[in-house]
Amino acid sequence: MDTKLLLVAAIAFTFSQIFLSFTLLIRSTYAWSVQKSIYTCFLFAVMVYMLTPFVDSGSLRFWVIAIQTAIPGLFWLFSASLFDDHFRFRAWKIALVAITVLLPTFSNALSLVDTSVNRVIFHSIPQALEFVLMGFALIVITQKWKNDLVASRRQLRLWFCGLGGFYIIALLLMRELLLAEEHWLSAWQYVSVGGMFLIINVMALEYKEGLFHRSDLEDEGPQSAARIKAEPAATLTYDTEQEFGVSHAQEQGLEHNKIKGVPMELLAPLNQLMEQDFAYREMGFTIGQLANMLGMQEYRLRKLINAGLGYRNFNDFLNTYRIREARLRLSDPDEHATPVLNIALDAGYRSLSSFNKAFKDTLNQTPTEFRAAQLAL
Repeated sequence: MDTKLLLVAAIAFTFSQIFLSFTLLIRSTYAWSVQKSIYTCFLFAVMVYMLTPFVDSGSLRFWVIAIQTAIPGLFWLFSASLFDDHFRFRAWKIALVAITVLLPTFSNALSLVDTSVNRVIFHSIPQALEFVLMGFALIVITQKWKNDLVASRRQLRLWFCGLGGFYIIALLLMRELLLAEEHWLSAWQYVSVGGMFLIINVMALEYKEGLFHRSDLEDEGPQSAARIKAEPAATLTYDTEQEFGVSHAQEQGLEHNKIKGVPMELLAPLNQLMEQDFAYREMGFTIGQLANMLGMQEYRLRKLINAGLGYRNFNDFLNTYRIREARLRLSDPDEHATPVLNIALDAGYRSLSSFNKAFKDTLNQTPTEFRAAQLAL
């Protein structure tokens, strides 16, 4: 098959898949979010990348190359926002992505008038940073996906970001290091992109409501303490025997009083560990450890917390107890001299910075500000 014809067919197919991705995006029942904005920018950058073989004009090609260099950084931001229900843009995140885009762009502009541009500063450093950002994306995926309590969403996000991340890394390695001088790659690198988007769209169609969330749109302020709770699972229905390993005879003996369809007796051991035994105070506490304490399979515990208590993320579940304890101690006049760090460590946080972030995400105040306001009453 003629390479040129194959390239045109591959790009046309990829564009159709990108348009399908965008259609799935805008048809999602969730309101527009930071995630959707980043993903839209990512799709646009990929579209521009696919047009590269057909752009010969100097000025237009300059902008095409500038936009496509944002793909690794946008993928990292998207992955970070997907696995963090409280994701916020930070200056350092934007700066890292900007370096990968602006330095090569500035270099290309200078090279039009000066061919002695320092390639180490303007090309090698941004190129290395692209790999670093993709590494960050994979680290985020591996570290945080286990905390997701919604099975379909967790699986979709893992495959969506994991597969996409490894693909982008492989493509970067081939384009910029391993096969940079191979002529055939200049055309064939575009052929596989359509296949990747086909796989992504198949996954999105299977779990179309599992990819995005809207927690970043919830109201801010002291009254939004409940935002650390995940979206209620009121629409979910669970069969007690199938999902939680309770026999029919045992189920008949349970009280009919239920929380979101889950008998309260199934939640009692969990509440005992968290409310009275203070299991959450252990640093680095994982859902696997909690499952072992309860003598329950991990996947059943995920469903129990999600279906019975309405949490979508295990860290949010832990933070409910940790922040509540911290609030009580920070409001206590008898503990006015207790350092905030001590309170944070006692509640189970590894550091003051992680405690400050969780506290402010919950109450829109730092612990110090909260304590000052409470003790002034």
